[in-house]
Amino acid sequence: MFEQVEFTAVPGTKTEHDIAILALSTCGFCKRGMEFLQAQHFAYRFIYLDLIPPELKQKVKEEFKAKFQSSLSYPALVLDRQKMTIGFIKRQWEELLGISTEEIPEVLPSDGTEVD
Repeated sequence: MFEQVEFTAVPGTKTEHDIAILALSTCGFCKRGMEFLQAQHFAYRFIYLDLIPPELKQKVKEEFKAKFQSSLSYPALVLDRQKMTIGFIKRQWEELLGISTEEIPEVLPSDGTEVD
């Protein structure tokens, strides 16, 4: 998938998934998403679609739409060439990547005891 373009690889200790990020170089949410992956130690690859020739960008967008029946928005996280999510919504990325998160109570009791 997306064989016609060259991705930049980012190393990480978690390598069990093929993670591809389709991003724009000026996109703040794209940067936050990639920072999240680095903080979680995931290896991934990315491409800034605004920095490649327009005809290649169009091919990537067409391939994305054919595979996922969805228009491309940024950032797009493609997991194992089979699943994807659009936008950087931390909980969605955690769920897709299988990261367990513990519920943290919004308000702690004033006496310092823990809430179940």
